[in-house]
Parts: sequence; structure tokens; C-alpha cells
Amino acid sequence: MKYSIKCPFCKKTRFENNKLIGLPAENSILFENNNVYIQVDISPLCLGHILIISNEHYLNFFELPNNIKEDVIKLKNKIKEIYKEVYKTDVLFFEHGSAKIGYAGSSIDHAHLHCIPCDFDIIESLNEILGNPIECDILDFSNKFNNEFSYIYVEKNEKKLIYKVEKLPSQFLRKLISEKLNNSMYLWQENCINEESIAKLKKTILDLKNKIVI
Repeated sequence: MKYSIKCPFCKKTRFENNKLIGLPAENSILFENNNVYIQVDISPLCLGHILIISNEHYLNFFELPNNIKEDVIKLKNKIKEIYKEVYKTDVLFFEHGSAKIGYAGSSIDHAHLHCIPCDFDIIESLNEILGNPIECDILDFSNKFNNEFSYIYVEKNEKKLIYKVEKLPSQFLRKLISEKLNNSMYLWQENCINEESIAKLKKTILDLKNKIVI
């Protein structure tokens, strides 16, 4: 399967891969304003797997200006409410925060925050693999972007943690979460054409369409 070499999250090219594969495109957008939009992951690891994405091309969420962070905070709070209602569970937020293109396990170097309904623990596994994290909220207005290191960011319940990392394998966190879900298919490029993955994408659209409003 051939994929677009253009950024799949920038406004002018965001639907190219969906259309190449024959997946829902414009219909996969669950929310959009001038700063950010929310799209169902092209290869959801589970029902409810969505992405908060910056409209402008920023490298990671640390780098976002405060007005965009304000919208992301509101969206996160809304998503927590909706997941409690729809999926009866908490939310895991995570980001591969590359400071340089191709680092931190990110396969797409455009700021995007994963949101997944989650009732499992991932922090203990990350501690074993990456060492002790730093308590840090990437959306705190007082945190200034530091382009000297890449990071893994995870947020579950009240825990907001950053792991400073060197170069990681592509889709590192997707692989780890897939293992927690007993799912061996984690590479989005391979899994997005799988019938089960397509069914999850379409069901997530049905579950969440018109529910995310700020």
C-alpha cells in the first residue's frame, strides 16, 4: 500500500491517506476550530482512539502557543466526560514529542495528542523501559518549549509525566499499548486496511460524532 509523502495532519493534505485507502475522510473529523481539530485515528488501537491535532504545523504540544493550549485543555476535559459516558472508562493521553524530526518514536512529526479509553496501567511499564519520569504538564502555560530533548508524554487520571528520551523505534507507544490490549497489530501503515481496524474507525465515528463541543 502506498501512502502520501505529504504531512497527513496539515490542513491541505490531511485526508490524502484516508482517500487513498478508501476510509472515511471528512466524516472522520469530530471537532474543528481555528486552532485544532479532532480526528479518529486512521488505525485505532481500540474503540474511541482519537487524535487532538494542531491546525498549524508544530512539531509537538510543548511548542504550542498558549491560545491553542487553552483549546486543548477544554477538549481534554470534554473528552474525559464523554469517555466516562460512552466507554465507562478513563482516558489515556499520550504524545511522542519529537524535538527533532524522526525522534521519540513519532512516525508523523506534526503535533498530535492521542486519546484512548483506558483501564490498564502503562506507567509501570514505561518506568521499567525508560526510567523515572518528570512530573510535567505539557499544556502548562509557564512551561517553555525546550528544543534540546525529545520526550514521551503520558497522562492518566491526575498523573502527567514526561520521559526524556533519545531516538526511539517508530510507534513505540502504539506497540506498548497494543501489547496491553492483547493486540499484535500496532503499525498504522499495515493495520489501517485491516477489516477489524476499519470497523473500529467507523464505530468510533458513530460513538462520538457531534458529542465533542467546547
